[in-house]
Amino acid sequence: MPDSQREKEGEKILNRYLQTSKSRIVRSANMVAHFAGRLPKMKMSATVDANKHVTKEGAVAYEVKERQGDNTVWKELILRYMNGEMETSGKDNSKVALTPDNYKFKYKGERTRDERRVYVFDVNPRKKREGLFKGEIWVDVDTSLTVLESGRFVKSPSVFLKKVQFTREYTIQDGIAVPKTLQTSIETRFWGVAELDIQYSDVKWEDPLNAAN
Repeated sequence: MPDSQREKEGEKILNRYLQTSKSRIVRSANMVAHFAGRLPKMKMSATVDANKHVTKEGAVAYEVKERQGDNTVWKELILRYMNGEMETSGKDNSKVALTPDNYKFKYKGERTRDERRVYVFDVNPRKKREGLFKGEIWVDVDTSLTVLESGRFVKSPSVFLKKVQFTREYTIQDGIAVPKTLQTSIETRFWGVAELDIQYSDVKWEDPLNAAN
């Protein structure tokens, strides 16, 4: 495909994605979250099972059901992540949203993922702002919903962290991209590399009739 034709196709796809992603987001839902945190250099690890609730307004709350492993990993890695998500959820995210105001998008073409066709875009933030990342997004051809985001945050959220890389997978359920997995690798100043994996399951809507409305 010539570059000019690829750019035009990419613009059409991007517009569909931007329109779809505005409305089809997880709200009024409950799910199970399994956290696995590791500090390999310190030979420490911990796991946590929790219920995650997302309100109609997008606010997040966690209820811990079971916890095992090292207390340091629980407090400094898993609990910090939970608290950070709860503090920022439900608030104005316009400055970090995947929009043309915050990012430059470059269409890379089509691939196949889990037997589904996906569009791939490179994303580059327009500013070095906390919460923005440089990487890729993969968009499902049939629904224009995100199935994967991956990259590196361009600004560290803390002086104690040097670099944060992540891969976030989604599954399409009831016309909405719901979280499936999150894998994060963090270079810290004190503990070396810290790893946090999250698996989400058993997603249920409080009002199934309004899931994709």
